[in-house]
Amino acid sequence: MTKRFKSPNNLIVFFCSALLLLFPGNVIGQSAPVATRDPNAVALAGQSLRALAGLTPLIDITLQASTTYIAGSDQEIGPATLTARGNQESLVTLNLTSGQRQEIRRGVAGVWIGTDGTAHAIATHNCFLDADWFFPAFSLEALSTDPTLVITLVGQEVRGGEAVFHVVLLRYLPQPSPDATALIQSVSVMHLYLDAASLLPVVLAFNIHPDTDATGNLSVEIHLGAYQSFQGVQVPTRIQKYLQNSLLLDLTVTNATINSGVPDSFFMLPNVSAGGAQ
Repeated sequence: MTKRFKSPNNLIVFFCSALLLLFPGNVIGQSAPVATRDPNAVALAGQSLRALAGLTPLIDITLQASTTYIAGSDQEIGPATLTARGNQESLVTLNLTSGQRQEIRRGVAGVWIGTDGTAHAIATHNCFLDADWFFPAFSLEALSTDPTLVITLVGQEVRGGEAVFHVVLLRYLPQPSPDATALIQSVSVMHLYLDAASLLPVVLAFNIHPDTDATGNLSVEIHLGAYQSFQGVQVPTRIQKYLQNSLLLDLTVTNATINSGVPDSFFMLPNVSAGGAQ
């Protein structure tokens, strides 16, 4: 599998310098802890990956789905296509009643395109999260190729009445400034919950942040269920995305194509205007 997160270190430093301007004074000066991988979490991630894909190496996936998009009192329906290549590239296309919406991620950059066809930059501090939110198996597989990805095991819990294992993934990218290192760790945290019996991912939780405030948390939860086998890979056929505890997307997957050879060029980012929330 191709190694991800290839951005040059000086580019990361530039991003971090800009992001530090978004942090209040009480955050500046905090030391970033040295992040190490928990061997128990690594072993559990390997078991989960085998439950998902067996010995099949995962390179890319394309999901076809029917979707309901809910924004306040507005509710729209239509087909959707979700494609991911590894844990750092994705393209989500929703063909809704009012028009097409897209979100493209490529490393530490991304854009969203509304129904008017205008592309807007996704704030950089929201691009340190992995891009594969609808199929987090790629995040588990990236542990074998991406040394910047760290995983720890919180333990076994009960969530939604079901027993789960709780693991945390984040980015550890040492920077000249400890503040910058701590910033990346903070904005890249992802909580992954694995069903205790099957070890399949059932919930992915993380925070996104307003464009001008990297410390203002907006909670996102992805619920994954109704797994079915496609080409020998377990794929969730019910995917629900919650923003601030309100259902935003409800996807029913009708087909999945594994390892079809999706090229990097598929995730090319268009020229963008100023960033802005979707």
